[in-house]
Amino acid sequence: MNSAPVDQAALFRRLRWRLLLNHLSEMRGGGLVRPITILLASLLVWGFVFLVSYYGLSFMTTQAKIPIDGRMVGLLIDLMFFTLGVALTFSTGLILHGSLFSGPETDFLLARPVTADHVFAYKYQTAVGFSSWAFLLLGCPVLLAYGILANAVWWFYLVLPLFFLGFILIPGSLGALIALLLVNLVPKQRRTVMVLLIVAVVLIAGLWIWSVVAESRAIGQVGSDPVSETAGAILNRVAFARSLWLPNAWVTRGLQAAGRGELGLCLDRLLLLWSHGLFLYIGVTWLSTWLYRRGYNRVATGGDLRRKHGGAWLDQLLLAALFWVHPGTRQLILKDFRTFRRDPQQWGQVLLFTILLVAYFSNIKRMFIRGLEWPYQNALSFLNICAIALLLCTYTGRFIYPLLSLEGRKFWILGLLPLDRDRILWGKFGFSTVGGILLTMPMVLYSDWMLEMPWATMVIHALAIVLLAAGLSGLAVGLGACMPDFRETDPSKIAVGFGGTVNLIVGLLYLMVLLVTVVGPYHISMAFIPNAQEPPPSWSWFAVPIGLILGTVAGFSAITMPLRWGIRTLRQMEF
Repeated sequence: MNSAPVDQAALFRRLRWRLLLNHLSEMRGGGLVRPITILLASLLVWGFVFLVSYYGLSFMTTQAKIPIDGRMVGLLIDLMFFTLGVALTFSTGLILHGSLFSGPETDFLLARPVTADHVFAYKYQTAVGFSSWAFLLLGCPVLLAYGILANAVWWFYLVLPLFFLGFILIPGSLGALIALLLVNLVPKQRRTVMVLLIVAVVLIAGLWIWSVVAESRAIGQVGSDPVSETAGAILNRVAFARSLWLPNAWVTRGLQAAGRGELGLCLDRLLLLWSHGLFLYIGVTWLSTWLYRRGYNRVATGGDLRRKHGGAWLDQLLLAALFWVHPGTRQLILKDFRTFRRDPQQWGQVLLFTILLVAYFSNIKRMFIRGLEWPYQNALSFLNICAIALLLCTYTGRFIYPLLSLEGRKFWILGLLPLDRDRILWGKFGFSTVGGILLTMPMVLYSDWMLEMPWATMVIHALAIVLLAAGLSGLAVGLGACMPDFRETDPSKIAVGFGGTVNLIVGLLYLMVLLVTVVGPYHISMAFIPNAQEPPPSWSWFAVPIGLILGTVAGFSAITMPLRWGIRTLRQMEF
């Protein structure tokens, strides 16, 4: 008896639906604390972005007299979608690189009697949905603020999500194509090529920013009307973002047409966007019929198997730097370091944001045509350390919190080692603290040096970075031990789960407390003097030391309390 062919597309739709129901059931089983916490955290971020966007656009329209539906605002929307499109391309490519060619789910699906393109489409849709949620969370309030200030018609808010969904298909498909080509063409050097691509993009962006700022300063020095000429020069430099060959221009034109109530032009741009997005998606899925299994086999049978990992000079350098640490703890730190450096999904993102911040610090003074006055110099120094602190908070939440959970079902091996279980957590804490300091300390000192800040600023900022790195590491490692998820193998899903969300919220609260106590009093006192050579107010000699003491106490509490809870939980675990 001949059986009817199975509809594989419907089968994968049922799989996604079943996974969604299981996830919702798991959330309900854990009570209302988890979904309410995630909802409140998302609303907090959404509301903050909306308020900043609304008041920023309102200032442009009321004070700067810039039309809300004019070229300048359109250019800002173009740049936003262009930047997010580049970020989505790399983010989706990195996520797909990890999920398409490794993991037990991938092994299971490719061993079933299903075609490779359906497996690829399932993985692609999951990766795009996961990488674009932040894009929707940050981009949607900006455009809602634009619609309110532009007095957009009611159907503007209906077509807004359609433009978002159509746009993410294009960078998502490009990222998937890059991942497939890398694995098939350079399976042994794919990580190196990936790093070179990221560095090349960041360097090109940095050189472009430097050229824009240098031209602006040159105009400001010789031009009769430096403000208008500089604005014109910047507009000419970024005019490429408004090219009709780019999908971000289609989104901007369509949304601006929707804001004015021009339904015909809006639908024209929307159909143009979706047709190209679906064409790229179908084309990449069609290519996966030949490239996916071929690339998976090349990774499984070739790839990096011939490489020797034991004698890397980075490992030897780390061991030499940690000579003062207990030998067992030192080896645990080395294990986590090797896991981190062999995963391009992790250090690729860290490298990308680090280079962007360094490029910004290198050109920060050039952005001011008539020089940088001391009040703005002091404020920029404070904002820079806030940005670095946020990067450090994201680093610990995204990469450090999942470390213990990623041990997975092999965690019993660590439990059988001739080491106290406490050292497992102390090893991860040491790895996170040292890595965070090495990552952020040079950036904050370089930022202050470029701004020509006094040496006292560098000392206070350096102390703040040490307290931030240690406290955030203690929170991430301790809470990661209190709420482990040994069943999940994807660190991204662990980081955005309930425990990861709690760690992010607590980390942000600790970050704000430390900035207010350690850094805040000093910068407030510096705001009362006309220049850096003047002595600070007399009350600062009491406020700054008190703030340092309170920040040190908060840092000590953030280290000891979560680690004590985590150690207690770890001792009670059965292997």
